[in-house]
This record gives sequence, C-alpha cells and structure tokens, in this order.
Amino acid sequence: MNQTHKIGSAVLAVTFGLMTGCSSVSPLASTVGSALNSMSAGTSGNSVGIEASKFGPDAKFIPGEMIVKFKDSRAAAGSMSRLGLTRKKEITAIGVTVVTTEDDVLAAVRKASADPSVLYAEPNYIARISDAATEAPNDPDFAKQYAPQITKAVEGWKITQGNPDTILAIVDTGIDADHPDLKGKVLPGFDTIDGDNNPRDGHGHGTHCAGIAAALTNNKTGIAGIAPANKIFSVRVLDDNGSGSYANVALGITKAADMGAKVISMSLGGPTSSKEIEDAVKYAISKDVLVVAATGNDGAEKVSYPAGIAGVMPIGSSDDKDKRSSFSNWGKHISVVAPGSKIWSTLPTYKSAMGQNYGFASGTSMATPAAAGLAILVRSQFPAFDYKATRAKIEASADDINTPGFDIQTGYGRINVLKALSPSRR
Repeated sequence: MNQTHKIGSAVLAVTFGLMTGCSSVSPLASTVGSALNSMSAGTSGNSVGIEASKFGPDAKFIPGEMIVKFKDSRAAAGSMSRLGLTRKKEITAIGVTVVTTEDDVLAAVRKASADPSVLYAEPNYIARISDAATEAPNDPDFAKQYAPQITKAVEGWKITQGNPDTILAIVDTGIDADHPDLKGKVLPGFDTIDGDNNPRDGHGHGTHCAGIAAALTNNKTGIAGIAPANKIFSVRVLDDNGSGSYANVALGITKAADMGAKVISMSLGGPTSSKEIEDAVKYAISKDVLVVAATGNDGAEKVSYPAGIAGVMPIGSSDDKDKRSSFSNWGKHISVVAPGSKIWSTLPTYKSAMGQNYGFASGTSMATPAAAGLAILVRSQFPAFDYKATRAKIEASADDINTPGFDIQTGYGRINVLKALSPSRR
C-alpha cells in the first residue's frame, strides 16, 4: 500500500477506533476543549463522566448524544422525561441507555449527573483504531512474515493449532469473511453500527487483525495466523473511517461475551476511560472472557483505553529486531509485547481504506491480535484455564527482550507461542 496513515493521541482519546492509521476525526466528533476545564469535578456524590482533570481537552464526543445509567431502570422513563432526554437504544447487558438531548451535551451531562436517579452520565465519546501507520516496506524481504518465526509459533503448532470450538472475537471494523485466508473461519457476527448480523469491513483494519490472529495455514494461500484452527466472531463497532462511539464499543464487548467468545481482541482505543466501557469489561470478565487491548501508539509512557481498564490485558508492540517498537506506548500497565511493526496480513478482497487482498501495517493494533491469537491457543490447549490463568501463562512464558523480569518498556517480554503451549510452564 502506498498511503501512510497516522493516528494521534487526540484521535484515540474519545473516538474509539483502530490502533493503526487514519488521521482524520469523524465529522461527528466535537472537541470538548475549554468547556471541560470550566466544569466542576462532581456534584451530589454522583459520578460525573466529564471531569476536566480526567479527560482533558482532547476528548471528542458525538453531538446530541450521551450515555446514562439509572439507579432504577423501572423509573428510567420518568427520569428521562424530567431531564429532557430521549431514549435511542439500550445496552441491556450492563443496564446502560444511550439517549439524545437537544441541549448542550456537557450541560445535559452535568444536569443528569446531579439527578438522584442517575448512577452516572457521560458524553458518548468516540474511539479509533490503534495503528501507527500502513506502509509498503523498503526491503522486499519484509514481504515475508517474521512474527510466526520470532514467536516460535511454527514450533508451537506441533503441539496445537487451536480448537474451532474455542472462539476468538475481533471487535473492530468488521471482517471480510470471504477472504480465501479466512474462508470458513468467520462465524455469524454482529454489526453495532447498522444493527444487523453482517459486519462487513469497509475499512480493512478488522480483516488485517483477523489474519494476524487466525488466518488459515497450509492452504497454499497468503499467510499463516497465530491460531489457524480457531474460529472467529466478528463484531463491528468502528465505521469505514475507523471510528466509533463508546456506546457501540461497550455493546460490542457485551455481544462478544454473549456469543461465547473466550478471548476478545480490541485494536482500538481512546485517551480516557468511561463507566460504560468499564461495566462492559466487567460483564465480559464475569463470563470468563479474557479481554485483550492495544496500549496505543504515542511512543510514550501512557496507555489508551480500554487497555488501561482494570482486568484488561494491555499489549505493546515489538519489531523484527526484537525490540520495543518506537511508536508503542509503555509503562507499568503493560502486560507483554507482540510483533506489530510492518506486519503483512489479510485485507478485504474488495477495495477498502487500507487496500485490497493483502498489505503491510504497523501498530499496537497488529500486536494485539497476535497476543489474542496466542491467548485463544492457550485456552484451546488448556481448557481448564480461566481468563486469569491464561494471562498468567502468556506472561510467564514470554521471552525477555529488555531487562530480565518485568520492565516498563516491554512488560513481561515478547510472546513465545511454543513456551506458552508447553505444559511445563504456567
């Protein structure tokens, strides 16, 4: 691919989206800016979702929309009427309502947060993909995959290539289920944007991630994914521009958990957390789902969200030299790193924003499905493992590529598929 896209921290902040490229923010995004700084930190003991010190000036949200969780759902209709809110849709799994308002969103959130019937209220923030860049490499040898070799996936496949009954969910821009390297692997999914069961990928990011995690092997076509025998749920939460609302991300997480996924891979993020995303993660964890997410691509000691939410496994990126990728965020939050620099993977068989058929991309977006692919392999090989044991196994078996033991640059190290699948380590 010829184009190079970059994603900044402002975009990742509150416009959920891909952890790869796309510098433009959705036209629906509205900058909070100085309005946040003028707001109080909280009222009436309720949780105010737009505290300035927490979110800062980079927060973006959908105009006219907000997210509310009522203390008593039976009284929600009366509360909405009193507050001048109109119901748009429900995320029933976590008891959250997406509403519209004709008032200024920040003022409406402040008013709702002060109401005794409201547990919390927030703007409907936006998330984006978590990629650093899509790019054509200078060296033609980069047309060959290095991730399966450097992580010893080839050796690990002698132990297991996965179990088709142990399902991985890719929560992203959708997947081209007709791609020859994914044919027969993608189960019926869900599209939170269009509200149907056809999560078609118009961007390319989700298809790229799906190939990294689980493309077919030994099919004389294209590439090999980390977990070639496992099947995939596709949950579309990001649009063809690579952005989506926090409400749709929360809905996507709960849908993936309800559909029976054992691992959720999210190569997306924003600069701030939110109550509804936290509730969705807790819901998934309550169903024994390991939630894996990209740390972000600012090359700084920081974390994007949902990777920064408690219980989520945050993934950084490494390169073909087995070093931390320069763009990869780092810090005490990081779990492990996985190959994410100049990764060759699947793209839709039709024209998309990222290209067609196959292409290179870099970012913690690419590292995350590699780690998630390993997680679903571990859960296939060790079916008695819960989500905590699965994460512990991956961390304990990672290869140190920086200082011995845990370090803030690479966490517990770069994933090692062979070691993670070995019964001798846990």
